Amino acid sequence: MKKIIKLLILLIRNSPLFNVKGLRSFKWFLYRTYHNSPELYVGEKVILSIAHINKEASFICKGEVNIGADTYIDYSGGITLGDKIAISEGVKIFTHNHKIHDGFKNWKENPIVFSSLDIEDFVWIGAGAIILPTVTHIAEGSIIGAGAVLTKNTEPYGVYTGNPAQKTTTRRINS
Repeated sequence: MKKIIKLLILLIRNSPLFNVKGLRSFKWFLYRTYHNSPELYVGEKVILSIAHINKEASFICKGEVNIGADTYIDYSGGITLGDKIAISEGVKIFTHNHKIHDGFKNWKENPIVFSSLDIEDFVWIGAGAIILPTVTHIAEGSIIGAGAVLTKNTEPYGVYTGNPAQKTTTRRINS
């Protein structure tokens, strides 16, 4: 059954037809069932992928997660998403890399290094942001600005912008 659902996801993910209100719900149903995530909302042309199959690969949503169009998420190293998370359009998230030191000249021959990523509650990742595999933790309430390239873990309620992303302020929260 899971293979059939995966095939259906591959067929519909690039089809604008499934952004029509009634059919969009069907697309969400397929993603939610496949990833066992009851509050997962996925835009068009989203790719949730295991770039390299291994035992660490997992995609876990603990609550409501909204993923914008044209987003690529590699969960080879494992991703855990908290509640009330917004991942805007065009975001790229990577959880693997090839070893660069003490290896071969040809990158294809170097071993793959996996890293898990934990994204806590109330995180907002802006359009076009890139999360590199050196990041293992995005803290509660963090904002990653549009176009930012995040290379390091964040602090709670920090706002990170630029390339490489730097903390520019801390959010003030009233609730």
